[in-house]
Amino acid sequence: MKKSLTALVALFLLSSIGQAAPYYTGIGCNEEGTSCIAGKPSKRVLQWSSKGTVDEMGSRCEKFFDNLEQRQRVIGSQRAIDLKYKNFTFSWVAGDLDQNGHAKIRCSIELHSEIADVKIVGEKVKSLFWVCENENSGGICKNYESDCEALRQQTLKDPTVLDATIYRGASLLQGNICDVVAARFK
Repeated sequence: MKKSLTALVALFLLSSIGQAAPYYTGIGCNEEGTSCIAGKPSKRVLQWSSKGTVDEMGSRCEKFFDNLEQRQRVIGSQRAIDLKYKNFTFSWVAGDLDQNGHAKIRCSIELHSEIADVKIVGEKVKSLFWVCENENSGGICKNYESDCEALRQQTLKDPTVLDATIYRGASLLQGNICDVVAARFK
């Protein structure tokens, strides 16, 4: 635990030393990709976040970063990628508790692709509507939580996907919704 926390701190200190990928490209944009007169997103920077229990994410998002690093190594063995992490935050999600009564944790980070022709984008893979917790749930159920997780796991098998997460929502006409979103290299 102490070793992974030390590695995490070192990773962030080293990542803040060099220049990261620009946010925007175009007329009047500086090296950071800010202060643009007319710019468009470079698609080399992705705001990525994920929410889960402390068991899934780590108490300070250590497991979140370990998963990103592991996937980066796997993808890096097949193609050239170089990611830099910036602006890491984590927070406890009020009102969203796990089975033990503990608040869930949200980990957020900016992913910067350091190779100009390697883009990283967030893409919605699929939305499932009328999602219920399980087969015993009351109400209209077209999909279940297990379907959302199965879709996320299937998405992670794609060799261009760095990470995949599930975002939840609801509407009166579509019931509970789960969106599976992937951080994908292009």
